[in-house]
Amino acid sequence: MKQLQLFGNGVKSYSPIVTSQRRLNCFFDVRSDGDENQMVVRGTPGWSLWLSLLNGPIRGWHVAGQFLYVVAQYTVYKVTYGGTATALGTIATSSLGFVSMTDNGVQLIIVDGVKGYIVTLSSGALAVISDSAFPNGATTVTFLDGRFIVNKAATKQYYISAFYDGATWTPSIYASKENSPDNLVAVDVFNGLLVLWGANSIEFWQDVGSSPNPYARINGASQTWGLAAVWSRAQIANTMMFLGQNPQGSVQVMMFNGYTPIRVSTTDIENIINSFSTFADGVALTYIIDGHPMYQLTFPNSNRSFLYDTSTGLWSEVQTGMGITGRHFGTLGIVFNSENYISDATTGGIYAMSGTVYTDAGQLIKRQVTSMHINMGGNKFTVDSVFLDMETGVGLQSGQGSNPQIVMQVSKDGGRTFGYERYASLGMVGQYKNPRVIFRRLGTARSMVFQFTMTDPVKFIIGYAALKLTSLDEVTNG
Repeated sequence: MKQLQLFGNGVKSYSPIVTSQRRLNCFFDVRSDGDENQMVVRGTPGWSLWLSLLNGPIRGWHVAGQFLYVVAQYTVYKVTYGGTATALGTIATSSLGFVSMTDNGVQLIIVDGVKGYIVTLSSGALAVISDSAFPNGATTVTFLDGRFIVNKAATKQYYISAFYDGATWTPSIYASKENSPDNLVAVDVFNGLLVLWGANSIEFWQDVGSSPNPYARINGASQTWGLAAVWSRAQIANTMMFLGQNPQGSVQVMMFNGYTPIRVSTTDIENIINSFSTFADGVALTYIIDGHPMYQLTFPNSNRSFLYDTSTGLWSEVQTGMGITGRHFGTLGIVFNSENYISDATTGGIYAMSGTVYTDAGQLIKRQVTSMHINMGGNKFTVDSVFLDMETGVGLQSGQGSNPQIVMQVSKDGGRTFGYERYASLGMVGQYKNPRVIFRRLGTARSMVFQFTMTDPVKFIIGYAALKLTSLDEVTNG
């Protein structure tokens, strides 16, 4: 048998006869050395509970100095590297969605869509911003060159704090997004520039040292893309990604190249997202696993999550649980003490990522990869066997996973339906040479699609796949 590339880049969306491909809770690792194969299928990392806060869910968090500051429901916590949490006080809202947080090295500011709050970092004191000039109702906050900046809800305006003082605001120190009539929905800082996000446009401003407002719009940098989901914004790999809405009204996942948003979603991914009843609820988290910067985008109302690998430009699906489809339990992400952490949607749990953890906080992970359509130009062919070069001998000492199995199903109707399950063992602990992961006597068809599924909590790696067609005189490459 010769090496065969069974797996491609597509994601099943509008028609299974176009593509039935699926990568669920796994991603492609492209190998430049081509030792076993140029493309290896790897399982996504698992997560384990690191800290559970009494109140939940987590609505926002931010690292300032050596501490992680967390808003869990209505309580503000200060968390140490060792996982010790101290409650600093409460905010007024408990169920109005996410909060935005940032710091200036002296103060931490929190906005929750109703009020603003200041945490004095040296003392941990929490207080409401009482200055009448503060634009209550702000939903996002950022920090640039000594000043906090917030958006004023339902307007085009942003307001600026006093220099290194988030408790002091001046009514006259504000500006408006200028290039388009849509409202300002979020503010960010990216590569030293102020980013003003509108429903239909994006503007970039820079510090020009003027007074009283030090920021000015960069002419020629404005974009006619709107922010389709406020919490889809995420910085990763020296760029920024977001769910954008184009002037024609459809949504696409975008990445900045300088000032220019570049499309990174595929037609398959866009077909799925644009079919949702809403996409404004999209929320993103990011992490890096073995040099793969990952952008994970979840749509809670539609119960779906997608993963984009910025190093390969490929998309996968991620989910928690054994359902046909579903969302991943992770909601927000952060790096603290050089570790990746995520929150979930319903509790005050904080979870740590690990490439050697093979469950989602104790829940089994369903890993599934579905092949491209295998065909011989419409001619019938017979598949004698399919072989997967997987990492074997990875069984656990006891319980589920002590004799891990991978399941294969075959579709002969273009990926519409799949046949009965065939099992192959990855070998108990230490069984590296045998058994081989091979499936035999797979029948005859004009087209076949192969689906492989594993739910045991063990390491998941497919080095390469090979196919033997006994109706031909030789093994045929895919």
